[in-house]
Amino acid sequence: MNAPLRMPVAAAAGLTIRGIGKSFRTQVLDGVDLDVAPGEILALTGPSGAGKTTLCRILAGLERPDHGTLRLGEGDLAAIPAGRRHVAFLFESYALYPHLTVRQNALSPLLAPNVRADLATANRRVDEVLELLEIRQLDARLPGALSGGQKQRAALARTLVQQPALFLLDEPISHLDAKLRHKLRGEIRRRLAGQPAPAIWATPDGMEALSVGDRVAVIDGGRIEQVGTPEEIWLNPVSTRVARLLGDPPMNLVPGTLVEEAGARCFARRELRLPLPAPLAHAAGLSMSGDVVLGVRPDAVTVVPADMPGALGAEIYSNEPFGKHAILTLDLGGLLVKAKTTMAAAGALGEGGGIGRPVGLALPAEGLILFDGPTGRALPVA
Repeated sequence: MNAPLRMPVAAAAGLTIRGIGKSFRTQVLDGVDLDVAPGEILALTGPSGAGKTTLCRILAGLERPDHGTLRLGEGDLAAIPAGRRHVAFLFESYALYPHLTVRQNALSPLLAPNVRADLATANRRVDEVLELLEIRQLDARLPGALSGGQKQRAALARTLVQQPALFLLDEPISHLDAKLRHKLRGEIRRRLAGQPAPAIWATPDGMEALSVGDRVAVIDGGRIEQVGTPEEIWLNPVSTRVARLLGDPPMNLVPGTLVEEAGARCFARRELRLPLPAPLAHAAGLSMSGDVVLGVRPDAVTVVPADMPGALGAEIYSNEPFGKHAILTLDLGGLLVKAKTTMAAAGALGEGGGIGRPVGLALPAEGLILFDGPTGRALPVA
């Protein structure tokens, strides 16, 4: 059994973030509100420069917010000095001690004066984590003798050996090869889920966020766009900003307008006319400007013969095979649309992937989303 480590706050404390703002000449964070329950993993995702790292540094006490409050349980986190917050922070830059070996780096937080784990317990915990991260054989090396991926795992080991009040993981697996990244994604999630501390896992990879988070928070331009379960975020993105960040590849976003034809409300783009199913037609009626963006996921786009009735005319722009599936890029009247299909279907398009070949596109009645053009916000469906 691992010896319990002393913490400055209760182990089962939840994290509450309210109105956090921060500027470095320009606004980096703007009124961020988040809650992370005890033992919960919140995946924080957004593009580069969205404010993920700045928020983590504020929580760790390395930056001071311009305004807002931070609470861990009943305590004011902002009132606790950085060295006493007992936050396990994996830095994106690794921040390894260059004069210490991999083992010594991993041991360092367990031997700190405010933790005081006995050496035998600390070494057992380090052995376990180094084995998990597949760097046990590197424990005597200095950081200067490690590759980028090995340095990231050494920094990750230093984080995971701890039993802190709060976990902060800033892009913890971004520099690992694909095979190891897939393995460790689940292993790290399992280890974090077994501890009572709340955890924030920051990543620019929307698919990674969906796979590791109990809930997902999407941040863009320093503001929280949406918070929800992975299923809620995937099925119902609240804005085009969220839709662009999620998916492999992301959702197709087609700008157009609304028109009435033969008593039916249609989505129109140039010569394209797409009758809207009843729920979307209701949502379309809520768009005041008439300018909308139609969202459709690549795996919902079906490639059919060019002469199929009701199909949208397109031309194959590129064909990328990925083993079990293929990504087709289709030229729809000057607009490039992605379709995710089977390898067999992609292979049947002909020599050279069928590039330049005319095809038809069938879009589903279900699974389409309408966004208001001027605001980019999703229009509510009845």
